[in-house]
Amino acid sequence: MYAKLGNDEHDRGFVPFTILKKEAIASGPIYLLKIERQDSGKLFKYHPGQYITLRVDKGGVLHHGHYSLLEPYNGQTYSVALKQGNNYDQNSIVSDEIIRKRAVGSTVLVSPPAGKFSLVKDGNHHLFISGGIGIASFMALIEELNQQGKLASATVVQCARTDDHAAFAATLHKLLPKEQYVILTRNEPIAKNHLEGKLRPETHVYVSGSEAFLTMAEHALARFNHPKSQIHMKSIEPTLRLLHELEQK
Repeated sequence: MYAKLGNDEHDRGFVPFTILKKEAIASGPIYLLKIERQDSGKLFKYHPGQYITLRVDKGGVLHHGHYSLLEPYNGQTYSVALKQGNNYDQNSIVSDEIIRKRAVGSTVLVSPPAGKFSLVKDGNHHLFISGGIGIASFMALIEELNQQGKLASATVVQCARTDDHAAFAATLHKLLPKEQYVILTRNEPIAKNHLEGKLRPETHVYVSGSEAFLTMAEHALARFNHPKSQIHMKSIEPTLRLLHELEQK
């Protein structure tokens, strides 16, 4: 991953970035974090769907969290979403440290963007299904479709604990008409009936959320016998998903 960055030693590990903005945007709480590179080096390019890794030092121990980039590449800043959690996993530890102790103007260390998650090229219809903070995985993809004038090909089903927990809802309401954007809360878990009329033979389905949510979405999709090659999963608990995939081999 780092070889393509050239011979500059600063680009061969984690690079210091400055926090420009840290704003609560939904219950959870969920925060929007905007950062810029401190030195005069290039901002690493990426494609929508990729993520960056943030490193923090907590009590002399290095912790790493992986966060989807929220916007298509703009050459100036990166934006990600942080959710304060139970402090048991790496993402929760990093998010909690930044939310509680890193003020605007402070430094975080960032590795170059990585990951293969992306829109399917030449896809004619896209269904995005998210659970919790999983919606962050889709924001750059949806904006990419917007910039291409293809928002009519997108439908979003966002699952959150409550309406107040639905991050980026205001943005999505502005971008998408009512029939293309649905919010489901814990009082109405995702099921087959929520997907009826939203799947076409050519639809590519993108699902992002916790392991439990991915399983729930898989069960709902299984009722339609939709081609597995057109279903693209992204876990916000990547280690668990990787272990599951290895067990299947």
